[in-house]
Amino acid sequence: MSAVFTLLAVFIVGYYVFKKYNPIFVLLFSGLVLILFAFYFNGTQIPNAKFPHDSFLNVLLSGFDFIAQSFRKELAGVGLIIMSVAGFAAYMKHINASAKLAFLANKPLGKIKNKYLILSGTFIVGMALKIVISSYAGLLLLLLACIYPVLIALKIRPITAVCVLSLIALDYGPKDASSINMADMVGQKENVVGLFLNFQSYSVLAYVLVIAVLIPFYFAWVDKKDAQKGILQTQAENLEIINPQCPTFYIFFPWLPVVFLFTTYFLGIKLDVVSANFISISLVFIIEFIRHRDGKKLSEDIMVIIKAMAEIFVSVVSIIIAAGVFAQGIKALGGLDILTGAVLSFGKEGEFAWFAVLLSISVLSFLVYFVTIIMGSGIAAFAAFGKLASDIATKLGIAPITLVLPIEIASCLGRAASPIAGGILALAGFAKLSPMDIIKRTTPLLLIAMIVNILVAFYLAKTNLIT
Repeated sequence: MSAVFTLLAVFIVGYYVFKKYNPIFVLLFSGLVLILFAFYFNGTQIPNAKFPHDSFLNVLLSGFDFIAQSFRKELAGVGLIIMSVAGFAAYMKHINASAKLAFLANKPLGKIKNKYLILSGTFIVGMALKIVISSYAGLLLLLLACIYPVLIALKIRPITAVCVLSLIALDYGPKDASSINMADMVGQKENVVGLFLNFQSYSVLAYVLVIAVLIPFYFAWVDKKDAQKGILQTQAENLEIINPQCPTFYIFFPWLPVVFLFTTYFLGIKLDVVSANFISISLVFIIEFIRHRDGKKLSEDIMVIIKAMAEIFVSVVSIIIAAGVFAQGIKALGGLDILTGAVLSFGKEGEFAWFAVLLSISVLSFLVYFVTIIMGSGIAAFAAFGKLASDIATKLGIAPITLVLPIEIASCLGRAASPIAGGILALAGFAKLSPMDIIKRTTPLLLIAMIVNILVAFYLAKTNLIT
C-alpha cells in the first residue's frame, strides 16, 4: 500500500500544479498532510520533533515545526547563496553588462555562410553564456533582444530560431541555483566548483556536442518537410538590433564571480559563492561610481539587488523549501523503500548491480523529466526528487551524485519540453507562435538528449569517476 500511496501523492500534486494552483502552496500543504498521514499510517516519526507525539495537537505542532526548521535551514544555506546570485545577475542586467555581453557574443555568427551552421553556432554561444547568465528565462529574453534579430536578418525562419533558442536549456556552473542545490543534496555545499569540473561538465559537454551536431541536419529536414506540406512560415519583419548603452569592457563583469570561484578553487582557497558575488558587486560599484560620479544613483542601485533577492526567494527558494517538505512526506510514506528494495533485488555485485544503477538512473531521470513537463518548473521537480534520489543512492551503496546529477539535467530538459514553462511562453509570444509549435519540433532532440544524459551518468559511475 505504501507504494500505491506514494504514486497517488505524486499524481495528485502534479495534477494541481498542472491546473495552475500555486506550487509553493501545493507542495507545502501536501508535504504536511503526507508527514501527518505517514505518522498515523506506518508510525514514521516526524524529524527533529520537539513535542511528544502523544496527541494529535502535538503531532500537528511537530509538523509545523518541521516546516519552520526547513525555512531556517534553507534560508541560512542554499537560499542565501541563490539569492546572492540573483542579486548579482539583476545588477548586471541593470547596468546593461549582461545585455552587452549577449550582443557582442552574436557578432561571429554573421560570418557563417550556411544558415543551419549558424543555428549550431547560436546554440553553442548561448550555452557558453549560460554559465554566467544562469536564469533560463532571463537568458532567453536577452537572446531574443540581441541574437534573434540577427537570425531573422540571415533569413532563418522565426519558428526555427526560437526552437534552437529553447534548446539552450541546461543549468550548470557554480553560479546556478540548481547546481548549488545539487551540491547541497549530495553533501558538498562548499564544493560547487569541484562538482562542476569533475562531474557536471561531462554531461554539459556531451549535450552541447550532440545537439550542436544534430541541429543542422534536423532543422534542415524539418524545414524541407514543411516546404513539402506547403506550410513554410512566411519570413518575419526585420527587427532592430539594439546595442546596449554601456562601455564594452562591461562584458567582463558577469564573469567576475566565476573567475573568483575558479581561481580560488585552484589556489586552494575556500571562497563561497555568496562572498564571490558580493565582492564582485563591490568592485562593479566602484567602477560605476568612477563612471557616473553619482553617489545617490549608486545608493539607489542597491535596491535593484535587494528586490531581485526578494523575487528569487518567491520564485525559487520558497519552492525549494516547499519541495523539501513534500520530499520528506514522500519519504515518510515508505513507498520509495519498496522501490529501492526492488532495485536491490538485482544484487549488489557483478553486472546485475550495474543494471540496478542504470535502471535507477533511467527511471528517476524520466520521472523528473515528465513531472517537470507537467509542472513547468525544473527547480520544483528537481528539489523534490533530488533529495529522494540522494537517499536512494545511499541505500544502493553508490555516491549520491550518481543519481542526483542526471535528474538535475533531466529537470532542465523537461522544462524545455513544457508548454507552460516561462521561457517557452516568452519565446512563443515573441515569435507569435503556440508553445506547442515549439515543443513538437524540439521534443525529438530533447529525448535524444535524455538518452545521452543517462548514458553519460552511467559511464561516470561505471568508470569510477563518481566515487
